[in-house]
Amino acid sequence: MASVEQTAKEHFAKVFVKDDWTLFKEMADINFAEAATLTKSTFRKIPEQRRLLVRNVRKRLLIGIGTELLIKAAYLKSGYAINKLQDSASGPKCPYRLADVEPQQLNPYDTFTLAQLTDQLRKVLPLSSPTSVLEGLRVAKVFRNKEGHVVTRTHRFDPSSYQAIERALVEIYSCAFGEDLSVRFAVAHGERGTWRVS
Repeated sequence: MASVEQTAKEHFAKVFVKDDWTLFKEMADINFAEAATLTKSTFRKIPEQRRLLVRNVRKRLLIGIGTELLIKAAYLKSGYAINKLQDSASGPKCPYRLADVEPQQLNPYDTFTLAQLTDQLRKVLPLSSPTSVLEGLRVAKVFRNKEGHVVTRTHRFDPSSYQAIERALVEIYSCAFGEDLSVRFAVAHGERGTWRVS
């Protein structure tokens, strides 16, 4: 008999195909748009002394989740698999094209991590500024990992962290999807958020 955990995993099991990129991209866009424009006033039911903390935690989580979905969308759109192999000892190493593996070789329960996909991104996209892009993606990964696993009362605000992510996203939107992105994840006092894709 399957465990509750295994039964829950069944709901998400899927071998992703190229056409799935559109849903990944749409969900990434939604997460980023919310992160860019999220304000303390969104959390009116939260005590005033916690609103800034809650907004910032939520913003960083949305950025991290959006980043993973966006990178997976870029891989799929470019014809690369995001599912790991059933037998990782045999067969190609990440990244591998969907055309180079049979669907039954892919593990419907396990996809590559954001770290794995980020490390191989230069093999998938012709990035003009790979160092800058990878730096931004790694910051977004830290945001997602830390905010998803721990809570701290304060977090040192470093605008360069957000700017690194913004630069990375602008290039990925252009390179992978042919879109112009204008983004500002409003974090500093009085800063206005921007999210516009054309």
